[in-house]
Amino acid sequence: MEWLVDKAGDALNSYASVIDGIVQTGSKLESTLSPTASSLIRGFLGNDVLTAGFFVMIIGTVVSFLKDSIINTFNDLLDWFYVSVEVDENDMCYDWLSDWLSTRLLNGSVRHFTVKAVWGTDDDDWFETNDKFDEDRPELVFMPGTGSHILYHKGHKITVSRERPDSISGSNFLSSNFMSSYQKKESITISTFGRDVSLLRSIIKDAMEESFKKNSGKTTIYCCQGSDRYWSYMGSRTPRAFHTVVLAKGIKEALLDDISTFRRSAGWYRERGIPYRRGYLLHGPPGTGKTSFIIALAGHLGLSVCILNLSASGLDDQQLDQLMNDAPRNSIILIEDIDAALLDKKPGETQSGKNNVTLSGLLNALDGVTAHEGSIMFMTTNYIKKLAPALIRPGRCDRKLLFDYADSHQVREMFLRFFLGQPSDYVKKVDKPKNVNEDKSIIKLSLLKKSKTNSDDEKDTAVVADVPDPEEQARRLEHDAMVRRLANRMAELITKEDAITPAQLQGFFLQYRNEPETIHAKVDDFKLELIANRKEQAEKKRLLRERHKKKEAKEKAKKEKERAKKEKERAKKRANGEDVDSSDSSSDEENDNEGSKGGSDFISDSDDDEGVHGLSVANGKSMANGKSAPNGAVSSS
Repeated sequence: MEWLVDKAGDALNSYASVIDGIVQTGSKLESTLSPTASSLIRGFLGNDVLTAGFFVMIIGTVVSFLKDSIINTFNDLLDWFYVSVEVDENDMCYDWLSDWLSTRLLNGSVRHFTVKAVWGTDDDDWFETNDKFDEDRPELVFMPGTGSHILYHKGHKITVSRERPDSISGSNFLSSNFMSSYQKKESITISTFGRDVSLLRSIIKDAMEESFKKNSGKTTIYCCQGSDRYWSYMGSRTPRAFHTVVLAKGIKEALLDDISTFRRSAGWYRERGIPYRRGYLLHGPPGTGKTSFIIALAGHLGLSVCILNLSASGLDDQQLDQLMNDAPRNSIILIEDIDAALLDKKPGETQSGKNNVTLSGLLNALDGVTAHEGSIMFMTTNYIKKLAPALIRPGRCDRKLLFDYADSHQVREMFLRFFLGQPSDYVKKVDKPKNVNEDKSIIKLSLLKKSKTNSDDEKDTAVVADVPDPEEQARRLEHDAMVRRLANRMAELITKEDAITPAQLQGFFLQYRNEPETIHAKVDDFKLELIANRKEQAEKKRLLRERHKKKEAKEKAKKEKERAKKEKERAKKRANGEDVDSSDSSSDEENDNEGSKGGSDFISDSDDDEGVHGLSVANGKSMANGKSAPNGAVSSS
């Protein structure tokens, strides 16, 4: 207890000495003033402590000002001896420098890092293992944190500074879409001693070359984030082989030829004064491969893909126009489901925090005065009838291509792609036999690999590469001939009239990818499952329609009741000789008109294209034997 009393006494003595120091400092400063000024200040504040504090505050302000002035002057002097470059995160250089810095060893002066978990993006490793994807943990990427850091590049000392602006939330004005679009983004600044910028240029060039080398042969994906006015790098992916995209005859080749001709005709367009732009609309039921084809096409042509979401929150006409103009060169701009993205708004009408893209703004962005030259635009929609005619007229949409249900050609080609050459194209893993030479199907070529089972027991696994010996080659030829016969048979069992999308067909083939000989027997069950799903979807839409009609009828009855009540009141006024305002009746008529219009398109007929139409076609479709099964099902021979 005595110790606590002593500590409290020491604390009180310390506070007393501080107060005494303040009073003495204030008294000294006060003594330098004239008696009149001193008396005025003392009379205004009322006591010696406040007077001393006032003078100390003045001293602190002066010292702070002098300190800031000295620091700013020192920084200005350093600027004479240093050269620097700043890169904002809305520029592609930022991504290059970020990757470049993450691979550089920083010296011991770095005490603060930022880290992010990144899953491997090299799809080639995945396909090489074939049977499974072994990566079960992400890669940790370290970056220097905010502040200044030192590294050495080619014998030169480089200062790297990362700046992250403070959040601007908390003010209605500052958090508006306008301010959030122009707020300062995260940036990286690199500087070095001297006046020669060649070193900084070489750093950025090296970062660019490393990035392009890393992503060589891959498709780069960009997208826009909400109210941001720039394209964000989302990653790179190994492109899908273009020959694996199976469309109706002639569509893929015609579209590829059209784009290739456009890309090498810039001079031709310029000489004739034609805007150097090309627009395509891919329409058809969901699951027919519209987006997959665009991604594969971009990979085949070596183009990037910029995915533009017109429904993004905070996006408006001005930001849309800027995004269209700032799209990276050699890229495809992709707008998916454009029928569901546009709002029925007039220019100038905005809603804070919501999507404000109008049809007029989109049209101007596509072919207005500021429209981007050299752009390749792809739009997709499931329901072309919902689109405004102005949006798909020539000049904005130069070609319209239908991606329909899978026809016989697609069924045959997809079957061949799944099953043709299956035994020889994949590297097979088998348990290593006691004597490899005793197995005639293996020709002394194996690669031993250690693999752990769940019980942590190790066993040798032989990765066997096929060698074209005569017996194996004959077996493969026989297998391929069988697959071709089965493909023709499958093309007879599944036709376009069955209303089956390539996505559904792919799922069916994947389910039985190791059973090419028996998959035909499962076609009936596959069709019956689709029929049941379509019936279920059609029933859900029917119930929604009925519910909506009941709601409309209820609202209409309520309005009729209100109108009858008002009419009764007007009749009473007329009987009493009072004036009746004619505007009341006209407003009632307008409300009735709005009620009759509202909700009429709650569930569009086009929404039933896939469900009801596909159901009716499937019910009336007969199989190869031409006999219909009960309840709309069909049986095979």
